[in-house]
Amino acid sequence: MIIDYLGHSGFLVETEKALMLFDYYIGGLDILESKPKEKPLFVFASHSHPDHFNPQIFSLAGGGRRVKYLLSHDIRRKAAPPEADAEFLAANAEYTIDGLGKVKALRSTDEGVAFLVDDGDKTVFHAGDLHWWAWEGEPEVWLTVQEREFRRELEKIAGARIDAAFVVLDDRLGENYALGASLFLKLCKPDILLPMHFWQDRGVVARFAELPETRESGARILDTANETHWEV
Repeated sequence: MIIDYLGHSGFLVETEKALMLFDYYIGGLDILESKPKEKPLFVFASHSHPDHFNPQIFSLAGGGRRVKYLLSHDIRRKAAPPEADAEFLAANAEYTIDGLGKVKALRSTDEGVAFLVDDGDKTVFHAGDLHWWAWEGEPEVWLTVQEREFRRELEKIAGARIDAAFVVLDDRLGENYALGASLFLKLCKPDILLPMHFWQDRGVVARFAELPETRESGARILDTANETHWEV
């Protein structure tokens, strides 16, 4: 499996079967020109926030490659050109996608959905904005609800094999930056975790990798603050 980090929450994944582009927002897409044209491209967008959904993705259709769009239900059909092969995924639903495999959509704790994709060989998880949004200064009741809803969604995929997981590590949460990613490691046990969605303080990636609970998890944490390409 080849993984390229495009910035923020955007990743391109290549497996033996297909290409998967998740939450493209910024960065170049020229990388697709080097990928085998016979591999179909599945373009995911977890929700309509502009840092996760860039309409530029619709320019990828054509050019001799099959392109299918798997978009969160909140993006709406009118956002896609009529000719686009687009499917809009509801939360708490499972789909069989021709040429790809199984896609499970989880309900986000913010907007839209998260994706668990199993192509029969590799299984990848992209959180979108599904996270434990423990903002400092929020009322205790609100924080309790956030934790409960985040945990509820993760428990739906606990026990599933996850080869690579793209998970929020947001520096804006201050001292609570690692709560969500740490709980994900504990419940979902991915082989590889790639932090995403950090903003100004890219140091959160290194700090998270050094936490005792991270080291004890046995997961491989890839350094998305300083690297962009991996063959795993």
